[in-house]
Amino acid sequence: MLEALPADRPPRLVGPYRLLARLGAGGMGEVHLACRADAPTADPQRMIAVKTVRGDLEVDEDFRTRFRREIAAARTVDGPGVARLVDADPDAASPWLATEYVPGPSLAEAVVRSGALPVATVRTLGSALASALAAVHGVKVLHRDLKPANVLLGRAGPRLIDFGIAQAFEATALTSTGLVVGSPGFMSPEHLAGSRAVVPASDVFCLGAVLAFAASGRGPFQDDEMAAVVFRIIRADADLSGVPEELRPVVGRCLRLDPAERPTAAELASLLGGGADAGAFPWPGGVLSLLAEYGEAARAAGEAAASGAGVADLPTLGPAVPYSPTAVPDRPAAAPPDAPGEPRRRRRGAVVAGAVALAVVAAAGVALVNRDGGAGGGTAGPSVSNSPSPGASATADAGPATLSRVVLPYGGEGRTGDFGAAATDRGHRPAGWSPWMVRTKATDGGCALSPKVLVCAGSGGALVGLSAADGRELWSVPARDSVMGVPSAAQYPAVVGDRVYVAGASGIVAYDLRNGRRLGTLPGPGAAWAPKGSDLADGVLYVSYVNMAAEGDSDGTGGGLVTAVRLGGSGKDVGHELWRTGLDGFPEQPVAAGGRLYVTLGTVPLALDGRTGEVAARGAEGCQRVTVHERSGSVLCSGTTDGSVAVLDAGSLKRLRSLGSGVTAGPAVNADGLVAVANGQTVSAYDLRSGRKRWSLLPMMLQGDPQRVYFAGDRVITVGKFEVVSLPAAGPVHDEDFERFEANVPDDFDAQATGEALAAGGSVFLALPDGLVVSGYLP
Repeated sequence: MLEALPADRPPRLVGPYRLLARLGAGGMGEVHLACRADAPTADPQRMIAVKTVRGDLEVDEDFRTRFRREIAAARTVDGPGVARLVDADPDAASPWLATEYVPGPSLAEAVVRSGALPVATVRTLGSALASALAAVHGVKVLHRDLKPANVLLGRAGPRLIDFGIAQAFEATALTSTGLVVGSPGFMSPEHLAGSRAVVPASDVFCLGAVLAFAASGRGPFQDDEMAAVVFRIIRADADLSGVPEELRPVVGRCLRLDPAERPTAAELASLLGGGADAGAFPWPGGVLSLLAEYGEAARAAGEAAASGAGVADLPTLGPAVPYSPTAVPDRPAAAPPDAPGEPRRRRRGAVVAGAVALAVVAAAGVALVNRDGGAGGGTAGPSVSNSPSPGASATADAGPATLSRVVLPYGGEGRTGDFGAAATDRGHRPAGWSPWMVRTKATDGGCALSPKVLVCAGSGGALVGLSAADGRELWSVPARDSVMGVPSAAQYPAVVGDRVYVAGASGIVAYDLRNGRRLGTLPGPGAAWAPKGSDLADGVLYVSYVNMAAEGDSDGTGGGLVTAVRLGGSGKDVGHELWRTGLDGFPEQPVAAGGRLYVTLGTVPLALDGRTGEVAARGAEGCQRVTVHERSGSVLCSGTTDGSVAVLDAGSLKRLRSLGSGVTAGPAVNADGLVAVANGQTVSAYDLRSGRKRWSLLPMMLQGDPQRVYFAGDRVITVGKFEVVSLPAAGPVHDEDFERFEANVPDDFDAQATGEALAAGGSVFLALPDGLVVSGYLP
């Protein structure tokens, strides 16, 4: 997006153009949005993009020669798929050129922010770009640096930019030796052989890589090390597993090793099925939103200039997110090469790294960085296609859907730790989401995700509402809740409709989800009662309390209480209490499922009738934490004396069988009855019904043992101090069949414990208990 110019400087002129805002920068140049100084305009279609040499660089004659070549190349090419050259001055003190402005994101930013494109859109996009390349090749010009960042998306279609950029702005020349012209991850094998080997088919190869990225959200040669990227490119070893099947043949032809076997640009346009109707390009909804965002930002900049106001007074908007899978400060994030005969490691979603992380940090913080695998530079997460069914028209595809429901912490009813298929379906991602990080005070407990707001809880009744899309803090509630001077423990933020409810010492408090305004309070059991835990099911909030003034005798007689409150109402109404039940011990976290409420009294499991609060069953001692399998009603108890997971009968709470031993994290259980646990660093899966072990793997986390285990679609997710590890739920096929991601946290941050995670739409929200919330792509 646009970045405001420095507020302490007067309006700047470049030739006859007034700079309005900064669009971006490269190694040697900057790009600004501009308009003619003598004709200010608020119409983005009449604005231009001015590229200038950085003022701190010394410009010699060799540079000016390369710059003239770029201008000459840009003057030669023209057409509907090319950003047209408007003006230039290579002999100015700071050389510059001006091109037509395209008010829209790059393909890189569009995919990072709104996901991989539908098949119909990729076909039309590819046809338009191939037609543009055919016209360019027809006048004996090569692009040489075709990559997602050099494709701009406008309402009427895509535009190619930066012809000849490698000759000038990247300080490499056609006559240089030992220099590579192009962008890692999107180069052709001929690029690696040197500039003189580049031919028109080289641009086609790059376009094939760009289309693979557009269709899957990741480049076909992404890898963990630059040497591996080069190795894969020179073998044309493309990974197209995430590209929809109907596109793989044509993309595969573009990525063949021999240039003679690739289609020409004109042939490629035909293979992809022709272009879009005039004036109606089939962009999906997410891209259309970005186009509107860009148009409004440019219009605001133009209006300020036309009114005579200083453009420097404009607010700074977030920078565009680039895509550069190998430009990373530490090491890139991508898939490693496959040795001959070895199975290819499965690549799911990816996490922003390198240049993407740097761009996000500039605005709002740091995303997750892949330290072991996955696609660096940020992708759309899992390879989920929103393509229409065969025969459907392009215009009928409304683009990716967005999150439309509340995602509960701990996987929903029964606290199963299973976020379901929606966890990896980007149709359940918040609108406009891209990776982010924010520091806040209220992250001692779990978070709940609504379509627009992520609500996280802290001790003492603290709450914070963060924008689900970008992590901006929307509102916060300070900690002020205590029992006998001790801050109450962080509680489940129960989101119902446009309200969020949280249990505290004073009772259950309702807040407006949109602005954090306190709406009302339903008084609790008394000043001495501290909330221990809470759970939500079917609009009823169940809360367990401990009497802080009770005598500390061994049986805890009279020290516990559980209440059930039907949430709802308007204005100051919070809801009404359905029942309360006194307990003969100190209760732990309640779990509501299947019409019952389960709670442990120390290590004794107890089942209450969810309608009346009457005790329905009491189990034997030896159970600290409860998980309930929704489909079968089986109760899973962890924290047993032998370290196993005890499976209890839903009715009697008698032990039926045990799973594993020495369990240190979990269990999580999915709808099919697969139970995942961790024992130290070893992750294992068991069959709930039979108790049989399905598989086991030691994925080796970098920072201690995993402390959380979840299911996300067909993946098992484990969470450590700063990292997330992902394994296939069906079982790994070899010892390295897992993905590892590490949170790229600030240097001065040191989490003292593992946080809670929540997964939705191919993204993960990780709340660390020391004031950091990170959102990145789900591995």
